[in-house]
Amino acid sequence: MMVLLGLLAAYFTLFSAGLGITLLIFRAAPRINILECFCLSWLFGAGAVSIMLWIGGLFLSGFALQIAVASLCILLVALGWRAIRHSRTKFALPYPAGWLEWSLAGLLLAEIALVLFVSCKHTLGWDGLLVWEIKARYAFLKSGVIPPGYYSNPGRAFSHPEYPLGIPLTELWLYLWMGQPHQYWVKTIFGIYYAAGAVLLGLLAARISGHRWSGLAVATILPFIPFLTSAPGGVIVGYADFPLSIVYLAGLGYLLLFLVNDDSRALMIYSGCLALLPWIKREGLILWGVLAFLGFIVSWRRAKLARFGISLLPGIFLMVSWRVYLAFVHCIPSSEFSLSITGKLTELAARIGPITRLLLVEVSNQADWSIFWLAAALAALYLIFRFRTMQSWLLIAAVIAPIGLYCATYLFTTWSSYTAHVTSSLPRLLLQIVPASLLAIATVLPVRSGHGQSLDSDSP
Repeated sequence: MMVLLGLLAAYFTLFSAGLGITLLIFRAAPRINILECFCLSWLFGAGAVSIMLWIGGLFLSGFALQIAVASLCILLVALGWRAIRHSRTKFALPYPAGWLEWSLAGLLLAEIALVLFVSCKHTLGWDGLLVWEIKARYAFLKSGVIPPGYYSNPGRAFSHPEYPLGIPLTELWLYLWMGQPHQYWVKTIFGIYYAAGAVLLGLLAARISGHRWSGLAVATILPFIPFLTSAPGGVIVGYADFPLSIVYLAGLGYLLLFLVNDDSRALMIYSGCLALLPWIKREGLILWGVLAFLGFIVSWRRAKLARFGISLLPGIFLMVSWRVYLAFVHCIPSSEFSLSITGKLTELAARIGPITRLLLVEVSNQADWSIFWLAAALAALYLIFRFRTMQSWLLIAAVIAPIGLYCATYLFTTWSSYTAHVTSSLPRLLLQIVPASLLAIATVLPVRSGHGQSLDSDSP
């Protein structure tokens, strides 16, 4: 019973921090979508608590650290509630319209419940245990702070000590409140990421496509992608790839909304997602670069380059701070990649063809992806030849650019067999852009259909 009470307290404080940040962002909005508020509260709450634990751990430990972070969580929600209390902001909960939307909404809820159930029945996977959870356990056993010796210990190099701490410190927060490193309950984190991600995908896809049924349809597709729910590295085994994909989805979605309506709130959410990308996983640096470049294009077109520059600052500050900290604790650098090209140009060029072939083999692997990547490719081609709008080009670039950059990194792998490196990690990298790809599919779905309710860009 005490473990469950501690778990509830952990989630209450975590959502409080995220809710406070979300309300501060929407303080001048006429309406706040309750579902959207829930999704953003989770993303920003998990990010804020993990960052506070890391920074607070530089000065405090044990119960003092836990109370300090919890107090900041309550302070954030108090500030957020105060910001909207005297405004005309109203909370809204949009209901489905018609049998199609009600059916899709019911299916989406059933899928979320099923994923939450399966997540609790499944054990943490290899990376879930030995890359992410191991950091949370070390910190719990050392009064809430990962000991500096962990980063410089060659015997711990297998656990990638240089990886960022977004997921491990979120797990640590649950451990601190439960009073024990309980792996069973920490798995609920990833089920909640799925719930928030599926709902947010539906909301963003509905606004971008202009039809609520289209958003609900692509949100219900997620569990039917085999790799997402049944393969190692999917949503139920404690890996960081799916959480990273949801943050990337949110950053891209709100950037597209900023393109459409020039809403400063969308730009602030985009900025927050940019900051969280490199804090969740190392590959987040690549996704950060892609979104930052796309944000520059949108801001240049909107003549908002100054605001765009400000939106980059949180992410840049966090990335630089993390690198400085790793240098301070003498962290063992990763040995998986070497950027040296001296005398290797011919060898690197010879890798391009095999890497490309392995990519094509993977995206055509129906055991992992069914026909998902075929549908995404057809949607991209349709957007190119039918619409050719700024929004279409941004959607396509947000999918193609990460794939190209991910494949380019294998040119510099130090593995004795670079093809083995590709086959072992590329599927998880592709998972990181699946929700973003679904935005492109959602844009194409309503083209020849009159079903559903058309939504404007300001709809809740």
